[in-house]
Amino acid sequence: MLDHGVETGYAIKRRVDISTRFFWTASLAQIYPELAALENDGYVVSANEPHGRRPRKRYRLTEKGDAALHEWLRSERIPDIEFRDEGLLRLFFADAMEPEEALDLVKRLRVRAEELDRDFRAEILPLARAGSARFPLIVAREGADYYAWRAAWFREIEAELADELGA
Repeated sequence: MLDHGVETGYAIKRRVDISTRFFWTASLAQIYPELAALENDGYVVSANEPHGRRPRKRYRLTEKGDAALHEWLRSERIPDIEFRDEGLLRLFFADAMEPEEALDLVKRLRVRAEELDRDFRAEILPLARAGSARFPLIVAREGADYYAWRAAWFREIEAELADELGA
């Protein structure tokens, strides 16, 4: 984010919330300690810039940080994907529920999936399209496709379960 011109921890959090949150979330409780560690290791430097009553630090990459970023971007290592979804975890264990309860769970998951699809297309995708960078738009398109697929998948599962129950 620093390489993209985002300079404060709070601004990084805001940018994450409108860009990478669908595949890489970050909280302020993660961002500030990470910035401090990066500064301690010489990858970033900060400057205090008061903003009203609140102290504010602006960060920028050092040459060492820029080199590390580019080394990481070029790395041939493809990391494992970690995917955590409490809704799917509940669905995994839904055999412990009555069939009607399981259907209700799927309905709630479908509604949430449709909300996420709608919100992503209304909020995130237009921001990516309005930007000048190519690859955030490519990643946002993947997100839009994923959310549309997920909503359709839950509709399909809901219909299957409803048919089984004769609902």
